[in-house]
Amino acid sequence: MVAPAQADRDAPFFVVGANRSGTTLLRLLLNAHSRLAVPEEVEFLHGSVAPLAVRDWRRPGLTPDAYAAVVDAFLARAREALVPLDLEALRADVLDGPADLRRPYRLALDAWARHHGKARWGEKTPGNLFYADVLLDMFPGARFVHVVRDPRAGVASMLGASFFPDDVVLNALARRHHHRAGAVGLERHVPAERRMTVRYEDLVEAPEATLRVLCAFLGEPFEPAMLRFHEGAAAFMKPSAVAGHNAAATGPVTAGRVEAWRDRLGPSDVAVVERVCAGEMAAFGYAAEAPSCPPGRRVEAWAKAAYSRLQRWRHPGVRHYTVRHVPFGRLRARLGRGPSGGLEAARPAGEGEARLRT
Repeated sequence: MVAPAQADRDAPFFVVGANRSGTTLLRLLLNAHSRLAVPEEVEFLHGSVAPLAVRDWRRPGLTPDAYAAVVDAFLARAREALVPLDLEALRADVLDGPADLRRPYRLALDAWARHHGKARWGEKTPGNLFYADVLLDMFPGARFVHVVRDPRAGVASMLGASFFPDDVVLNALARRHHHRAGAVGLERHVPAERRMTVRYEDLVEAPEATLRVLCAFLGEPFEPAMLRFHEGAAAFMKPSAVAGHNAAATGPVTAGRVEAWRDRLGPSDVAVVERVCAGEMAAFGYAAEAPSCPPGRRVEAWAKAAYSRLQRWRHPGVRHYTVRHVPFGRLRARLGRGPSGGLEAARPAGEGEARLRT
C-alpha cells in the first residue's frame, strides 16, 4: 500500500459500492474520527446532475438560470444530509462563482465539515462507484474506498428494503452490474494506490484491524473513538434511516448479520444468486455452495437479464441505473395479481413482501 503524499492528506475520499453492502456502517465509523466528516448521502453526481454531460463538468453548457436550477435541485435533494447548514447562504456562495459542476458539491461538503470542526470530508453515495472517472477529475487527490459484501447477503438485505424490488434475480443482476460496470470502471480509471477494497465481513469480524489499514490508506491515524461511533450515530443519520433500513447501524459493530442470508434465501435462491454473481464472488473471495442452478431459475435469470438491459438502455444518461420494479409488476398490481418475484415458495415472507402485497 502506498501512503498518501502530504498534499493528498486533506483531499476528499469517496466510499462507494453496491447498496446494502455496509457503506453506511463504514461512513459512521469514519465520521467518528476527529478529522473526518462524512455526511449522509448527498447523491450529487447520480442525483440532480446525472442526465447532464458530467464528464464536461468544467463547462456544462448551462445558462445562468439552468445552472441555478441544478444547484437548487441538488440542495433540495441533499437538504436532510446537510442539516443544519444555512442552505440559502450556501446557495449564494455557490452561485457567486464559475458555473461548473464541482463547485456546489465541494462547497456543500466543505461547509458541512467546517460546521462539525473537521479538517477533511468524505462522501458516501454508493452509486458514485459508476462516476469514479469524473470524481477523480474533479478531485485529483481523491481516494476511493470500495465496500463489497457477499452477494448472497447483499441480495437478502435488498429484499427487505422498500427501494428495491422484492425479487432475488433482479437484485442479483443489480449487484452484477455494480461489478461489471462499476467496480471494473473503478479499477480502469483510478490508480491502484488511490483505491482500496474493504470487505464487509472483514469490517465486522475484525473492525479495529480493518480500520487501522483503512486509516493508513487515507493517511490518518487510527482513533479508538471510531469504534464507539454508535454512541452518537443517530445524530448523523436521517430519522427515516434510524427508524428503518439502517437501524442496525446505530448499534456497536457486530458480525451477527454475516450469515443471516441463510435464513432469508432458499436453496434455489442461493443457486441463482451464485450463478448470476459468479464473477463478483470469485473476484472478492466468496465461495459458492450450491451444487447447481435449477433450469427454471436459469431461464428466469436469462429473461430478467434481458429486461434489465432494456431498462438501462432506456436510461442512457444514468450510469448507475438500477431496476426497481419486476417485469409487468405495475400491470399485475392493477389486475390484482400482485408482483411475481420468482422467489422460492418455501422462503418466509419478509417485510418487503408484505409491503408490496398490501
